[in-house]
Amino acid sequence: MQRIEEYTCDVAVIGGGPGGLAAALAAARQGAKVLLVDRNGHLGGNLANRLPILGCLDRHGRPVVGGFPIEFIDRLKAMGGSLGVRPCPLHYSVAIIQPCDVKILASDLCAENDVEVLLHCCLYDAEVRNGRVTRAFFTCAGNTVAVTAKVFIDGTGDGALAYLAGAAYQKGNENGELQPPTAYYTLNGVDKEKYLAWCEANDELGCGYTMEYLRESPNWAFVTLFKLCRKLQAKGEWPIAVSALISVNSLNDGELFVNGPRMVNTDATDPRDLTKAERDGARQAFDFTEMLRKHVDGFQNAYISHINDTLAVRETRRVVGRKMLCVEDALAASVPEDTIALSAYFIDIHSSKDSTSRNTPIDQPFGIPYQCLVSATFDNLMMTGRCISVDNIAFGSTRVMATCM
Repeated sequence: MQRIEEYTCDVAVIGGGPGGLAAALAAARQGAKVLLVDRNGHLGGNLANRLPILGCLDRHGRPVVGGFPIEFIDRLKAMGGSLGVRPCPLHYSVAIIQPCDVKILASDLCAENDVEVLLHCCLYDAEVRNGRVTRAFFTCAGNTVAVTAKVFIDGTGDGALAYLAGAAYQKGNENGELQPPTAYYTLNGVDKEKYLAWCEANDELGCGYTMEYLRESPNWAFVTLFKLCRKLQAKGEWPIAVSALISVNSLNDGELFVNGPRMVNTDATDPRDLTKAERDGARQAFDFTEMLRKHVDGFQNAYISHINDTLAVRETRRVVGRKMLCVEDALAASVPEDTIALSAYFIDIHSSKDSTSRNTPIDQPFGIPYQCLVSATFDNLMMTGRCISVDNIAFGSTRVMATCM
């Protein structure tokens, strides 16, 4: 007989990534009884998948994001799991992290703040009555978990709870095109000093990077190899749909994280697309690593030690809220009275079809209104993270992790 476990709380947060974790802790600190549910065996989402935290500073080096993200980074720093926030010539700011420390800290924070956590629970249905979301249903090893809450917060990234409940949402641009996911993986055996020296000798710094900056601190996310890409693309020897190497440093010797193959023409809510992209991304990661070993000094002994368990998904559904943040608001540096967070990351849009990207600078911070986090369909459904109510252009700025937190 199928086993059904019932849980009741004030606030149920579905998804324990950067946005969901922050939402759960914020609600608990206001005195709510909170349940945080995640499909993985750990909390942190992409934050625990080796991606750096971007978006803390604006292009002028001024702090834009405070509160919980800075608390989290400071706690990581005390554990030896981060070097803190550093200005970046391309990304405005960067904070590299140790993924295992992220998992431990996220769990510790939930315990400290009396947030009940359920892992390995996959959302599959939602119940709606009288215009409100009343229950969410999950499966765990064949058993059913039913969660009743006064308020539900969708932190799934994909707007999955809102979608199952029947809330209004948008997906992609006017043609339905979505920013593509990326296969993110780890290399070991990298001689980082030789790698940086090769980039300097071959005029592959660019984007404002200098050797002084890269050697001053290991806290960097370095985008390079534009010239090598053009050379090899002309020969058909550049194996991924990204026109550069996006390398994120690790605090471990000889280890480097690669934001690698871009999986174009992928809808990350379609299981066939996802399956193909996971398979092709892993294959391309090996091909790309072989290309690095052949052409770039410092990678001769490099090997793949880990490919992330899931793709780094940029865009799927965006839930329609009581208010929608538009690109015009972002470019005008609008900060409405109901602003609950600021964003100042540049508008970063990756093509769904090829290796191109479109970047629009953000000169001054803009506000994210509270009502962009409340569903227009259901009064007791909120959103956090990348599925909040923004248009597909402004989304290119708001989707980074510091802002989501």
